[in-house]
Amino acid sequence: MPWIRRRSRAASRSGQSLVEFALVTPILLMLVVIVADFGRVFATGLSIEAAARDAAEAVANQYLANPPGPLDQPAPVGTTAYYTPLHALAVKTVCDETSDLANSRFDSGTSTCAGMPLIEVCVHDGQDPICGNESQGAAVPADCGNLATPPTNVNAGPNSPRWTEIRICYQFTPILANMPILSFATFWVQRTRTFTIPCYWTLGSSECG
Repeated sequence: MPWIRRRSRAASRSGQSLVEFALVTPILLMLVVIVADFGRVFATGLSIEAAARDAAEAVANQYLANPPGPLDQPAPVGTTAYYTPLHALAVKTVCDETSDLANSRFDSGTSTCAGMPLIEVCVHDGQDPICGNESQGAAVPADCGNLATPPTNVNAGPNSPRWTEIRICYQFTPILANMPILSFATFWVQRTRTFTIPCYWTLGSSECG
């Protein structure tokens, strides 16, 4: 009968639509997750970049407020006792500002984040004796290229500005990292920022304009 044939064709089309929907839905969901991960990577990069910049500025300001010696002379021979608090200030700044990241190991009691993110600090005045050490004692993986080669702290001369450098390496875990079929591996987000220590007048005031 005609009405039976029409019902059969309608049921066939309905079944075909369900099959197509079942096939397309996982792909669409995966695309949505991938787009979300790109957004997360972008936001993570901004957070780490801001933390590095702010830490470099904080250390520069503290150095200027409490210099290791007369500001009109080259920096005296560096001691760990003087530079350790500067490095600790950088660590606190970075850890506080990255505490909301998924893999951060932030400790609110100490404002530290030992192991994640990884941090290197250097006060480029020719005397900082602990440049190049990971600031919280963690091992630096080969994937952290910006930390693998430590910064050098060589005094380039009395007319060269002193400056601070902060390097950060953070392990980012995608949402799809543990998917059985299409899996995205974790990777490292790295940022390096510097800040000139202004107006310390070694032989002039070129940093003051």
